[in-house]
Amino acid sequence: MRHVDEIIIHCSDTRPDWWQIAKTSRKVAEVRRWHTTPEPVGRGWTDIGYHFLIDRDGTRAVGRPLERTGSHTLNHNTGTIGICLFGGHGSSADDKFNENFTPEQRAELRKLIADLRKRFPAIKKLSGHNDYSAKACPGFRVFDQDWL
Repeated sequence: MRHVDEIIIHCSDTRPDWWQIAKTSRKVAEVRRWHTTPEPVGRGWTDIGYHFLIDRDGTRAVGRPLERTGSHTLNHNTGTIGICLFGGHGSSADDKFNENFTPEQRAELRKLIADLRKRFPAIKKLSGHNDYSAKACPGFRVFDQDWL
């Protein structure tokens, strides 16, 4: 197993009602399509960039296997795990978590982080994509949240 010492949180930049009636697996398949479709339409990656995705109802889905380095944060993929929350469209980096995401997502994200910290004791840092790029993603400041 690879060394992991950081979790980086992202959002899918989708509207809260995006594919509201679709199963989480279908939404994950769509994100995988976005990531694997050749450029200039998609990213042209070998797989989905995130290791986990959390749907609006709190359903957790696996993306890229943990054994593989992700493709979620330029120059910060090695040693990290990428988690994507569905939603966040139109968000600001300075929003609060609950302005763009659900209580179910908060609960599942907290549980997933706890599970990952048990599995990878070297994890000491939680970051948002916006800590490494001039983006709003994940739609809040990870370090400035009372949910941790």
